[in-house]
Amino acid sequence: MFSISRGMLYNYKNNRVRSVPLTLIQKAIGLLGVEPNELNKHITRTLSSHQVRKFGLDFGRDIRINQLKSFKKGIPSVTEIMESGSLNLEKWFFQYKKLIDFGSRQFQNVLTLEDCLELTYTNYVKGNKKIFKVILPRKIRVDDDFLYFFGLWVGDKSSGGRLGVINKNKELNLYTAEYLKRLHQKYEFILYIHKNVKNPALDYKIDKVVRINSEQNGYAISVHAINGILKSFFDYLDADLDEFLQVMPKKNVFFAGLFDAEGNVCLDTRRFRWSCKNKRNIKIFSKHLKELNLFHRFDGCNLNTKNKEIFSKEILPYLKHPDKINKANLLCFGEGILPIRFKTALRFILDNPGGKHKIIAKALKKGSVSNMITFLERNGYIKKEGYPNRIFITNKGVASLSHGGKDI
Repeated sequence: MFSISRGMLYNYKNNRVRSVPLTLIQKAIGLLGVEPNELNKHITRTLSSHQVRKFGLDFGRDIRINQLKSFKKGIPSVTEIMESGSLNLEKWFFQYKKLIDFGSRQFQNVLTLEDCLELTYTNYVKGNKKIFKVILPRKIRVDDDFLYFFGLWVGDKSSGGRLGVINKNKELNLYTAEYLKRLHQKYEFILYIHKNVKNPALDYKIDKVVRINSEQNGYAISVHAINGILKSFFDYLDADLDEFLQVMPKKNVFFAGLFDAEGNVCLDTRRFRWSCKNKRNIKIFSKHLKELNLFHRFDGCNLNTKNKEIFSKEILPYLKHPDKINKANLLCFGEGILPIRFKTALRFILDNPGGKHKIIAKALKKGSVSNMITFLERNGYIKKEGYPNRIFITNKGVASLSHGGKDI
């Protein structure tokens, strides 16, 4: 490193080593009596101080951009870090480190432990330089837990430098915490809730409550670890999502995690749907769901399938969201607890036997109940008699109501 004074550095920064201030020239020609027109013949270029600084900064930026591009080319592909059923995160990190080990962030130490890397680096927080220490797993085993977590994360990822998931469901939140622990991460539970909404009754610990003012009056819980570098690794996998799904041994488990994050079971139309509005992901998900025989069409908001046989074998066994498991069982096997609106319809049919579609729809304040009635009939909760059809509840329907809507 060259030793250079602060004053001289200022001159280099503002390009004054290779230029002369215009005020100094004007003062000199005034003392020497030189005609301005004569002087102009010998001036090659006149620049403002802003232009001079911009020229220097742009020149430096171009050098740095080209350097970063060359570093980025060195980052291995997903296929290249897939080794013996694991993702070699360590191999990725030492290439990625070149992109971030400069400026405000500088690595002080990288310690290799048995199954993880301990990183120590400096960075600025609110104008103050601080030391940070984070842990990275050296390898991530590509098993069902990883594939499910990655699908869940793609659907409901936390923002910023946090690796985690935002969701309301207890089972998904606790699962996220356990998997982050497996990655050697310290996690936290943060409740984000509208300022006018009461805190929900939860039977697990919340580390922090953040009141927000938004159009949404509900709440969500973020379960995450603060680790921007590990988050960048997951972003790297997401950036090459198509290649990732091509090399994964059981991508159906990924789509199970994605379903728990963004999926829904529509009992009325007998469909399973993955919500998606990202154009890139729509294309990628459609391609791989087709390969699993789980894609029927895209309706503008959802990727739909009617294939309950494949869904029950490839997706349902890996779901963790209780409500989605229940509805999937109802659709696939006719077993489970009926949603409230179906129980409400059954109760009305029990109290008003022999009603018609229009009567039931009017009582439930719905435009149509045809799909709901079809579902209940297909699963033996009601029966139709005569023409035009008159609707009656069956013994199964009565038994279901007596057990809170549960199929028996």
